[in-house]
Amino acid sequence: MAKPNTVRKTKLTDAERQRVLMALLLRSTNGDLKRGDLSAVAAAEGIHPSTISRLWARAKQHAPTGLGSFALVVTAAALFTTSDAHGKMTVPTYRQMSEKFHKDSGALINIGLNEMQIAPIEGLSQHKQADFPPSATFNLQNGCRGTVYEEANEVTTIQPGSEFDVKWKIEAPHPGYMKLSILKPSEDSKGVITYKSYKTLLNIEPFAENGGEDGTTAKMPTDVEGCDKPGDCVLQFYWHSDIANQTYPTCADIVVSGSGGNTSTTTKVTTAPTAASSETSDAGSSAQTTPSSSTTPSSVESPGGSSDQSTPSSNTTPSANTTPTAPTATTAAPEATTAPSPATAPSTSTTDSSVAGDSDTSKCARRMLRH
Repeated sequence: MAKPNTVRKTKLTDAERQRVLMALLLRSTNGDLKRGDLSAVAAAEGIHPSTISRLWARAKQHAPTGLGSFALVVTAAALFTTSDAHGKMTVPTYRQMSEKFHKDSGALINIGLNEMQIAPIEGLSQHKQADFPPSATFNLQNGCRGTVYEEANEVTTIQPGSEFDVKWKIEAPHPGYMKLSILKPSEDSKGVITYKSYKTLLNIEPFAENGGEDGTTAKMPTDVEGCDKPGDCVLQFYWHSDIANQTYPTCADIVVSGSGGNTSTTTKVTTAPTAASSETSDAGSSAQTTPSSSTTPSSVESPGGSSDQSTPSSNTTPSANTTPTAPTATTAAPEATTAPSPATAPSTSTTDSSVAGDSDTSKCARRMLRH
């Protein structure tokens, strides 16, 4: 109640206009006031009755038709408000006010949906009614205007490391700053959900110096974790008006693919070449240690380590200078019958075979010399 002999206001601030209209609306029925309602509100607010009467009449005059009385007056109140800014994020798709939200919000149930999306949280928090309290788990200050994830919510999927569009609409500008962040829900023992900051993606300051639609791009970090299913994370658009000291949050449900980077993909990429290299090495080793009967032994496989001694050709004509020991390194036949290891190639059977070959060749050479 106004104090006796107090001069009552005839000029109101925008915040006072909204407060008075809400007080009148709570007393009204379909936009009609009972006798004494104007005087009671005027006395309580310390405002001249004629000022309140004109304000109420003007609100009803400008309110659009076809709406409920509460939304009707709130919409009209926005026409007179210049100090309160209004705005919201439009892209990615933001959370809608659901039927459950309205049911849990108490006195906010009668406020228009658009007003709920764009009005400052500080203004909405003033709308209380003792006989119409919010639910025990409703939290208007939870970082997302009191909304929580519901299965019907639209969800935007964003790839780690990718750039994505962020757009907003400022209906009543006031300079301040905007912060874009990823938030995660935290539930207390009473079931009240509050969204806590996880990662900040960008800051813009100054912000909202002009009204209208605008936007920018943001980049999703590659190290985001725990955002792999709907409800895990939200993208919060947080606009703070420095002049009015008011905040305008908007939340969008998001899923970040991978939610912890592309660790599994990286593991597959690096593991595959390693496995192929190992298999190739094994195959090569087997080929070198298991020569076929038609393979001409190389200098590497020769027990003597000399290519001249280890690779006699089948059509080589022995010269007069050929000694009985020259062709002793003929290893093709022994290798086909000996153990597959190069280390065991020079076996006893190899020596016997070589000696036998040397004897035939020596005899042939002596006959030719005699004739």
